[in-house]
Amino acid sequence: MHNTTARTRLGLFTATTVLGVGSLLASATTAGAAAPAPTGTSGTSGKVAVGAQSVVYIPGKDVTSGSCKGWLNRRTSDGYVQALVQSWGARCAMWLERADTYPHYKQISNDYEAQLNKRATGFHWNGRGAGARVCIVNRTLGQTTPYCGNIAW
Repeated sequence: MHNTTARTRLGLFTATTVLGVGSLLASATTAGAAAPAPTGTSGTSGKVAVGAQSVVYIPGKDVTSGSCKGWLNRRTSDGYVQALVQSWGARCAMWLERADTYPHYKQISNDYEAQLNKRATGFHWNGRGAGARVCIVNRTLGQTTPYCGNIAW
């Protein structure tokens, strides 16, 4: 009888521990997840919950080169923006630029590379009088001149 009680307690402890780790992993994955690629379907809001924040896709700012696509998201709480890049096979480089006075752009994020995956910058200020755009280079095609999306004010 003592062994049965010990096994039951051990089984409950193991189940509780596994469930706890699973919950922790699920919450960490959700909180750190980048916003999904835009679907292109009209009528969708594009909103994604990231912790207590809400992130929305900014339509009309996309840029594509071969199998590289870049786009912008905006955090609704403060208007900060992030750039994202998706690769469907090519080696893609991406960064975020800001123009405080058009057309003078300055790179404000690090360079990010993607190949068969998606990468995102952090969120950057995009306040009054400043606009941001995403720029990409398809390195698989040998591009050296970036392709940049439309500016988001």
